[in-house]
Amino acid sequence: MNERRTCKTVCAHDCPDACSVLVTVEDGRATRFAGDPDHPFTRGFLCGKVNGYERVVYSPDRLLYPQRRVGAKGEARFERIGWDEAIAEIAGKLRDVRALWGGEAILQYYYAGTMGYVHRYSGDALFNRLGATRLRQNICYYGADAGYHAVVGPGYGTDPEDIVHSDLIVAWSCNVVTTQVHLVPFIDEARKRGARLVAIDPYRNRTAAAADMHIKVRPGSDPALALAMIHVIDREGLIDRAFIRERSVGYERLAAEVLPEYSPESAAEICGVDAEGIRSLARDFARARAPVAKVGIAVGRSANGGASMQAISCLAGAVGAFDKLGGGVLYDSGCEFKVNLDAVKRPDWLERPTRILNMTDLAAALTGWDDPPIGFLYVHGSNPMATAPQSALLERGLGREDLFTVVHERFLTDTARFADIVLPAPTWAETDDLVKSYGTLYLQMGRAAIPPLGESRPNLEVIQAIGRALGYDDPWFHSSVDDLARGLLATDHPNFRGLDPERVLAGETTRLNLPRGVPGFRGGFKTPSGKLEFFSSILERDGLPPMPGWRGDPFNTDPERYPFRLITPPAHHFLHTSFGALDGARRRMGGEPRVMVHPDDAARLGIADGDVVELQNDLAACRSLAQVTDAVQPGVLVAEGVWWPEHSREGRGINALTSSRQTDIGGGSTFHDNRVAIRRAE
Repeated sequence: MNERRTCKTVCAHDCPDACSVLVTVEDGRATRFAGDPDHPFTRGFLCGKVNGYERVVYSPDRLLYPQRRVGAKGEARFERIGWDEAIAEIAGKLRDVRALWGGEAILQYYYAGTMGYVHRYSGDALFNRLGATRLRQNICYYGADAGYHAVVGPGYGTDPEDIVHSDLIVAWSCNVVTTQVHLVPFIDEARKRGARLVAIDPYRNRTAAAADMHIKVRPGSDPALALAMIHVIDREGLIDRAFIRERSVGYERLAAEVLPEYSPESAAEICGVDAEGIRSLARDFARARAPVAKVGIAVGRSANGGASMQAISCLAGAVGAFDKLGGGVLYDSGCEFKVNLDAVKRPDWLERPTRILNMTDLAAALTGWDDPPIGFLYVHGSNPMATAPQSALLERGLGREDLFTVVHERFLTDTARFADIVLPAPTWAETDDLVKSYGTLYLQMGRAAIPPLGESRPNLEVIQAIGRALGYDDPWFHSSVDDLARGLLATDHPNFRGLDPERVLAGETTRLNLPRGVPGFRGGFKTPSGKLEFFSSILERDGLPPMPGWRGDPFNTDPERYPFRLITPPAHHFLHTSFGALDGARRRMGGEPRVMVHPDDAARLGIADGDVVELQNDLAACRSLAQVTDAVQPGVLVAEGVWWPEHSREGRGINALTSSRQTDIGGGSTFHDNRVAIRRAE
């Protein structure tokens, strides 16, 4: 037959780029995935993970039909069943659990396994209708968000495409080469125009290796570094007095009450960097025409995470960078997509406020909640056995015989191995959905390039089928993806003014109604005062410290037993756990998990490169291969990537060592603030 066509769609993985993708389909089979050359940000190329995405779509390990558990939980022994049988059993168990314990015994656990609005959020409608426990999705960015919002409010400060106008780019805890590769050409263009790239990061990753300068800061000490830079800028008369006078509040209090504590010398002790290096960077930042801090979410994942982002935002404010084209803080653009989420999530169906679970507390909830206990768990778009804190405790919770678990997945993940019912999910190449970006200002409708493989069904279809089986017959339970996408676009927010929903639904790449060539906060900051707040009225109102500071190392409670700081940044060939099923991705990562150890620490502990080592704290122990390298600092261990536990030594992943403690403000996760011991394994 030899039919050949090209379909334009969107990569819906949890990545800020949200690439526009051209899929070549030959005789009904997707044969090539390429970047859309007409998309202003994708620019015709894809990352190494998605270039060749047919390996994911047609993996022999894909789940292609519903299955019911026949062995013990965790054994991964299942039998094939039909969709009607699966839906009937799920609906019956929901009725039973709700009758026994009430709606709050039901929990939907999900995150950004798909960034498509409809399939990501449609489960909320059903679980709101059931009166289920609600989920606070604090596993990612809440700490960083809280610090950023305290100073400038929600909003983008810098159009990512305008970074070409910057002359000093500081990649602050942001491994751009790995986590936002489509920003790199814009940075390269700025460097061709004379810009310098400085990386501030606890270890030498790919971005730090490519930078003009790398400042290897101690994990979690970022507030002290940023405040010391402001100290220098203030004392040497390099602040932007006009900006501070006209567009900010509270600088005098910061200068008088906070900055004296953060001389370059005192910050050097905290941060483990050279005091003269701090002075030099501060002067460069102040004298730059348009300095920008490209900040990653990682900076917020420590005890001082909120204060870190707060201090960095204050630094940009002190030199008036937010008024410079290409300057300021480049953080998150996702907040600008003010769609009508209520059309999908249906908060009006929640008859009364129900209890809320922080995502980071899933293990504790499954093992400790009893009023009522969690008796029904529905997981989609997430693999908590690999990604959630305290995974050893979580394994106990998922193993409860009185817990009924449904997992909707593409592969038999470590979480799916504990399911009572496993449902097959399609990839984004097999579904329609509306996809935003959180690293650009573009919106696009992704269209299925091929039908769902096997018997896989998208989340909306499954949720609607369960709802109908429970007797819910509202029009929502019969709506199409396009119906709900139109509802999402039915907003009067200025960012959507002039946008044609039908052109969006037709797949046209659409930029939000935001001006080009204009700093994001030119029209005013989105704080209560309408100005940049060095002294935060929001934090003061909530009884929290209104100004940033480094407030010690509160999690380091037993330094003699656990002298090492463990951080777990993203791996270049993984995206959370989405590509963990692929042998090729694992081979490119060395075949199994590794932990980076400084040569001085390795020599002292008798550890050689390639040795099996054991990391241990009060939560658990896990084993890995040692990678002895000066890319890390003494006293710091770096384990890149979230490997599936089943691919780890003894079946235990790195997040067995991660606590559920939260950030200073915002209640975010602290994945980069865990203390461990390390030894050579017997």
